[in-house]
Amino acid sequence: MNLTLCESKRIHLRTLQKQRRDEAGYVKVTVLLLLDKGRPVASIAEDLGLDEGTVYRYVQLYHLQGLATYLTAEQARYWGLLTSAQLAHLCQEVNRTLYVDCKGIQAWLLETCRVHYSVSGLTDLLHRLGFCYKLTTALPCEANAAAQSTFLANLTPLLAEAATGEAVLYYADAAHPTHNTRCTRAWCATGQQRALLTVSGRERVNLNAALNAHAPTQVHLDETGRVDAQSTRRLYEKLESIKKCGSMGLGGHLHRFCWH
Repeated sequence: MNLTLCESKRIHLRTLQKQRRDEAGYVKVTVLLLLDKGRPVASIAEDLGLDEGTVYRYVQLYHLQGLATYLTAEQARYWGLLTSAQLAHLCQEVNRTLYVDCKGIQAWLLETCRVHYSVSGLTDLLHRLGFCYKLTTALPCEANAAAQSTFLANLTPLLAEAATGEAVLYYADAAHPTHNTRCTRAWCATGQQRALLTVSGRERVNLNAALNAHAPTQVHLDETGRVDAQSTRRLYEKLESIKKCGSMGLGGHLHRFCWH
């Protein structure tokens, strides 16, 4: 885009640039001066922290309104090159699809809406729409929210029994350390978590263990080639022998819980 100013207007704008203290007025004047110097729109937008659509809009307003009105007119908040319907579609797409950078969203907008955004302009737009760039949250593939709620409901009275010494309470389950999915940063709605399903690798170590609910540092472990009834029995026999020896200082019944 070319903009050629006469010398008198150029001097006037340079004077205004030094006088204007409000951010919007300074930027509007600077856009015109930089275009007059032959600077590319993309370069001006990047240097001033604008998107390219704003630069084009400023020039259009300058030609239509004249300098005085251009500097004093209150502009409605600008949301970019997209219509309201396209903005809503963009929000749905970012919430539905995992994007780890702006380039994927940039390509989607170009293909779907035929609109090109620079990476910096798209970043600003996503922030205005209520999105942020943060780490995803690992979510086990077989997580069962209903089963976890039931477990917590049954756990409360058992914790009360263990606190009075009527029971020894253990958390027991198998673990299989392995190479797994690594969480990365992605665009998601501000204040919300973005789940990333985890997967298992080919090689793993099988550990069958129990943790004392009232002494979490006391972990009893059975490392085995396969977690099955035999390995679970060995672990339980170890816990029973500890209870009989009274090393835990608690009597009563042994309870086993598996967190699914």
